[in-house]
Amino acid sequence: WIPSAASMAPAKPPPSAEWDPLTPAEVDILRHCRATIGKDLNGLPDDLVTMMVRGYMSEKDPKGESVNHMKETAEWRKAGDVDSALLPAKVPPQRSDFERMWRTAVIGEDEAGHQVVMESIGKIPPKEFGTLFTGSEAKEALFLQQCTFNKEVLRKLNIKRSAELKRRVYKMVVVLDLSGLSSSHLSSNFTNLLKTYIGKFSNLYPESLYKLYVINAPWIFSGVWTMISPFVHPVTRAKVHIISNPKYAVEDLAKIGVKLAIPFDQVYDKAKPLSVVAAGLQAVPPPYIPPGEDRALK
Repeated sequence: WIPSAASMAPAKPPPSAEWDPLTPAEVDILRHCRATIGKDLNGLPDDLVTMMVRGYMSEKDPKGESVNHMKETAEWRKAGDVDSALLPAKVPPQRSDFERMWRTAVIGEDEAGHQVVMESIGKIPPKEFGTLFTGSEAKEALFLQQCTFNKEVLRKLNIKRSAELKRRVYKMVVVLDLSGLSSSHLSSNFTNLLKTYIGKFSNLYPESLYKLYVINAPWIFSGVWTMISPFVHPVTRAKVHIISNPKYAVEDLAKIGVKLAIPFDQVYDKAKPLSVVAAGLQAVPPPYIPPGEDRALK
């Protein structure tokens, strides 16, 4: 056996754990971002700053990618007043209809403090959902507003949990329940909506996925996955575990210390809608920063 040039090259360091302080290489990227964008990074919250420094470390130009995505995200947040998205007066119109059809619920936590979040995609009625949230720019904008509300609830829950643990946590374990998925979910309106969702939020909330488990996947899922997987970043695709039988998914989750507060089949009956969860997130502390971490402010 003759070692190749690739095998002899120095190995890349493993990705940093969320709770680890920024490495010198990450601090260097952050310093570059502050020098390019401005010291306050256009008001981008510290947790998202960390995620955007780390989220593009594997890219050819991590500094450039981090700068571009920080700028894009800061502008998007300001334009949509996303920082105040959870205020009672800002709850999106038709929220109850959205939550009835697209249920996102926190159902547990793993041993590291990651929330376990279930998305019941298969139970979405495509025709009714499409009538309310597709077909015009205004309807699709309302759909993205609903999704932004979800993302901000989960983000604030992570910030709150980090403060309680005194350890930074910004990733989640997601369980994607496809029970009920049918050929009607393959309509162009519905699949385009999923592509829009993935394309929009993967760069606005990078590094937020720890693991993703797909359960109750019918045969038709292979067609859906074929259509949407090209829009999923390769790093994210590597975190996807397709385990059709929920029993085996529970066993797999137990291996990472997951304790389910709500069983998979009781989510619709027992889990709080995120609009209810948001009411308890009106006074969340600032994002947790590990003691002594260099934030490239000097």
